[in-house]
Amino acid sequence: ASFVCLQPSRQAEALKADMTDFKLGAAEVWTSRQALQDLYQKMLVTDLEYALDKKVEQDLWNHAFKNQITTLQSQAKNRANPNRSEVQANLSLFLEAASGFYTQLLQELCTVFNVDLPCRVKSSQLGIISNKQTNTSAIVKPQPSSCSYICQHCLVHLGDIGELFVY
Repeated sequence: ASFVCLQPSRQAEALKADMTDFKLGAAEVWTSRQALQDLYQKMLVTDLEYALDKKVEQDLWNHAFKNQITTLQSQAKNRANPNRSEVQANLSLFLEAASGFYTQLLQELCTVFNVDLPCRVKSSQLGIISNKQTNTSAIVKPQPSSCSYICQHCLVHLGDIGELFVY
């Protein structure tokens, strides 16, 4: 087992518990969701094989994005909800944030693991001077098939998110 990811796994469980704690306010839940995203992103970049073995990418989608999207969609579709337009605005903002997260994650994964995707625009073409520096000495080199899988995973969820904008 990878020692690097053992502690973060425990942290992730605590953050997921916070996100379903109804006693916490929206701000605390949002903060926990952000922390979970950051933690899972770090796990995926640092030790991809271990993270995939623990299904971190699925947990990331389900707990940091899908559950919240599903909740907001059901509230937005409820015609009896007096805050319906506010919920729809929140859903749009959340989808924008989710899209941004997966775009940025894909960029980082491609940069760190030297993956060349035909659809990917290089950071330098976007006017980004340098990519976010990742401590490469701490990174466990993954199999090429794992790199392809996680990039495909990001692209699938970017497609899922894009489809939701149309609703």
